[in-house]
Amino acid sequence: MPLFTVTVTPGAFDPAAKARLARGLTEAAFEAESIPHEPGPRARGIVLIEELAQGQFYSAGEPADALLRGVFATLQLSAGVLDGARKARLAAAVQAAAEAAAPDRSRPVITSLVIQEVPEGQWAQNGRIARLPEMTAIARFGHLVDALAPAGA
Repeated sequence: MPLFTVTVTPGAFDPAAKARLARGLTEAAFEAESIPHEPGPRARGIVLIEELAQGQFYSAGEPADALLRGVFATLQLSAGVLDGARKARLAAAVQAAAEAAAPDRSRPVITSLVIQEVPEGQWAQNGRIARLPEMTAIARFGHLVDALAPAGA
């Protein structure tokens, strides 16, 4: 179940564009994790967006507020959920979501995505440790359900 922490550059996205960005990032993660199109499993997708203050974004050591639209994201998810191919598709989908969310094409959109895989037993939700088999059952990760099912099930 994805948890995105996103920092955007000053003035890059108005409130409507931030909402589009959040929806696009969520959908990209759900697609990568094969989470079904059902409200229960999708209720756990969270995106936290923070915007840098004016004068806090630099590129090549120069002020870049007016030059680029930046989306710098960290995605936390349980280790073992995404293989290399899914990570690559996710990276492309994050870029596409950021570009689609931009209110206009006046500035190029750049993205950075760090995928943090949380080891088994190191993620707590609602006051208890969330184990991958339990999370798989809740989210119904299409590609992991059979792999984690007990033998003979």
